[in-house]
Amino acid sequence: MEIRAAKAHERDEIVDLISAVFVEKCRPRYASQHYHDSTYELDQSRVCIVDGKIVSYVRVSNRSMYIGEVVVKLGGIGMVVTLPEYRGRGYASALLRDAITYMEAQNYDLSLLFTTIQPFYMPLGWAAFPQTTFELELHDKKTFASLGWKSRQFDIESDLIQISQIYDESNRGRTGTVLRSEELWRDGYSQQVGMLPSLVIEKDGQIGAYANLAFPDDDQGIDAYLATYYPNLREVGCRSANPDSLLALCHAILEAAYERDVESISGRLPRHHPMTLLLSEESGSPLSFSIHERMMYRVISLGRLFQKLIPKFEAELASSGMADRSGSFHFTVGDQDCTLNVNQGKVAVTTNGSGSTKVKLDTYHFLKVLFGDATFGQLEEFNRIKGVNLQPDEIALLSVLFPKDEPTHWICDYF
Repeated sequence: MEIRAAKAHERDEIVDLISAVFVEKCRPRYASQHYHDSTYELDQSRVCIVDGKIVSYVRVSNRSMYIGEVVVKLGGIGMVVTLPEYRGRGYASALLRDAITYMEAQNYDLSLLFTTIQPFYMPLGWAAFPQTTFELELHDKKTFASLGWKSRQFDIESDLIQISQIYDESNRGRTGTVLRSEELWRDGYSQQVGMLPSLVIEKDGQIGAYANLAFPDDDQGIDAYLATYYPNLREVGCRSANPDSLLALCHAILEAAYERDVESISGRLPRHHPMTLLLSEESGSPLSFSIHERMMYRVISLGRLFQKLIPKFEAELASSGMADRSGSFHFTVGDQDCTLNVNQGKVAVTTNGSGSTKVKLDTYHFLKVLFGDATFGQLEEFNRIKGVNLQPDEIALLSVLFPKDEPTHWICDYF
């Protein structure tokens, strides 16, 4: 067995392997990930060679992601495949361990993957994290008064600059969202995987909002994976200066559904995103939500992650009225540990094993507080049962450092 980075001449063999193991009709998507992704580099492709051929494969996508206003380096794990006749021998696990070593060497902070076989990845350090999908049943068709905005189809040549600006503005500081460069917006990969929006709201040449919206017939012939697995509403963005354009976008989405006589709309938006709330209010129908945990994160470097988060920690302290509080918290997460020292509004990170208050968390619950899915106050009883005994003033301080949030990972940023 040989594990290493792929070589240039092996890309066709890699695409053949993925297509054979997964779904042949998705071959254009797999090829695009290796030939048309502007972020792709050969050493991101990790291969396992047995009997002179590639029998197992893992891809690491290079991305950057927001946690609040802080940008962290994210390694997206995808295309984990092994030929059927070579399974059960540990090749995929060995490749994932190699990918972890690669991400450590490349100074990644976190890793993210999507899967339906969570138990396979858990022993390697990944832990599940929830995603919310809404469904809106449509009943009586509504009519809406004009708000002065025009809805039309997206045009890549005339609209992309404004769309990328709106995306940046809408997602700066939105935990879980991925930064997108101009190259990523324009490359063949983004178009293959359906990253580009379909609908824009415009007034006097100014785009106020956009949606990545599609119904089953819209996706035919574009991307088999997209058409099969993605919900209708995949992404929205709006200029903060034009909040009424989001309402106009909501009306356009509902009108598009009415025109197709569809019975419901589904989407991957947070529960309290303004578009989620608007769709329910404007349609006159209640929403239903489902939560699944097919997203999994792994902490690559706890110390480096905390170092990057210092500005966020200090900003949270300054805005909370608790800048005069102090505390020293020794975090242990999996096999990693480091200490957060809080003193008079300033935060320092050390890796010397110090810290008067011990905070030992499994990765699953650490991710919940890191991304704001839960606070230390909400986990108080669970932590106490697990032997993490925090005093009320310590819980209050940690809940400021790790506040409640609604993380968002747009579905077209899957790997």
